[in-house]
Amino acid sequence: MWLVHGLYNKVLHGSPRHLAIVQSVPGLSGSAGEHALVAIGGAEIAIAVWVVSGWFPHVCAAVQTVLLLSMNVVELTVAPQFLLWPAGLIPINLAFLTAAWIVAESREPRGWFARLRRHPIPIEAHLQDCITLTYALPAPVLRRLLPPGLELDTFNGFGFVAIAVVRATSLRPAGWPKQCGQDFFLAGYRVFTKFRLPDGRTIRGLRILRSDASRWPMVAGGNLLTHYNYHRCDAVVEVSAGRAHVTVRTADSAGDLDVGIDGARPQLPPGSPFPSWRDARRFAGPLPYTFDYEAETHAIVVIRATRTNWRPEPLTADVRRVAFFDRPEFVGCTPILAAAFHVTGIDYRWERGVTHNLDAPDRGAA
Repeated sequence: MWLVHGLYNKVLHGSPRHLAIVQSVPGLSGSAGEHALVAIGGAEIAIAVWVVSGWFPHVCAAVQTVLLLSMNVVELTVAPQFLLWPAGLIPINLAFLTAAWIVAESREPRGWFARLRRHPIPIEAHLQDCITLTYALPAPVLRRLLPPGLELDTFNGFGFVAIAVVRATSLRPAGWPKQCGQDFFLAGYRVFTKFRLPDGRTIRGLRILRSDASRWPMVAGGNLLTHYNYHRCDAVVEVSAGRAHVTVRTADSAGDLDVGIDGARPQLPPGSPFPSWRDARRFAGPLPYTFDYEAETHAIVVIRATRTNWRPEPLTADVRRVAFFDRPEFVGCTPILAAAFHVTGIDYRWERGVTHNLDAPDRGAA
């Protein structure tokens, strides 16, 4: 691929649109663009030779990733009219880069996929709306769902599952223009947990159990780059007079959800273990960290998040169906709706995952 694009399309001018793209960049019009096109073609030919040589395969894959994604940003920003399929540019090139990393990891055939799922790319998005339903369950029930290394975060003897219903816009690799992002609906099921870092600090975060997204690229990309267990869903959100009704349907029915929301005069649900809204806010949804478990290396992957404008407002929720709690793990217990919150207008960023080996000798005793 690098050889064809570098030699035929650029050095030999086999595709005029490549020159048009380069000449659309400020300062590269006319002959300057022609010279730049040949230089880029020469660089792509060099990368082709590097790939074939097999030298420093991880560095080679990293260089391909940086160059290709940088060129995509420039093309989508200054010359989208010359692209054959602007909407498909990023998904196709992500697939290409996946192949590049597979080749780089070919000497460790059991390791490449695990490394790929460590949330390797910083991500940004705008959360237009986020409704969180917090459920209290007996701590022993939820502890059975946690992998090694994570501790259940409890309150008054209960553990908690948060169901987040999100309308997100402009999800994209960090630093990319918002126009390159994806808009989608997400329903996520998370357990509140804690993890002790090698330096002895304990941090709070979420362990993702299931994610349902309204777009196939999100499902495919999420399952390729994370352990978040993505499924395709259809969602309908109806809003009127301060009330909302959310309906989610999934192919396996395990993510079906039907809930009504009312923001007027909210009260804690009957039977909530929280004595006040202040206590409930500690379990109001996204936390600064998300945790993955990597079974191949017996390690915890920590993904740090930053957010703006996080001010959860209490809600009254009329939950008619949560199919997630029909799973065998919850047989014999009754989840208690403990609180419901709503936030709007949040800029969110997820950093690259950082791996902590649970067998590391410096972890010491908890």
